[in-house]
Amino acid sequence: MDMPDWEEEEKARRKKEIVEYRTKKTRSTIFMLCASVFEIAETLILMLGLFLLMSFILFRLCDESQQAVQIAFQILSIVVFIGSMILGFIIYKLTIRAIINKFNLKDKLTDDVVSHYIKPEKNETEEALRR
Repeated sequence: MDMPDWEEEEKARRKKEIVEYRTKKTRSTIFMLCASVFEIAETLILMLGLFLLMSFILFRLCDESQQAVQIAFQILSIVVFIGSMILGFIIYKLTIRAIINKFNLKDKLTDDVVSHYIKPEKNETEEALRR
């Protein structure tokens, strides 16, 4: 018993959709892995740079007592750590957003990955809510 032509076409179309979805999912996974490695490296470099700058300013330019410099160093170490993590995250988001837009990756990645970095415009949000 032969299958009708429309069933074969439907089967081929579904197979093509499944392959496209898996390809997008694989690309998205690799993209997220690379983006995470970039964020970690960029944040560590930023921490190291700000820590060295803070150390240079405190120990070379300040002629205060040794105890005052030690207390300032401890407090500023915490500030540099937290500040560099926040600044690193902001730089990471802006960089990934620019990469997605520059290389036109919106159609090559899954929608949840794209929407994580690029917020949909109001028109798109309103249309999605209407559905």
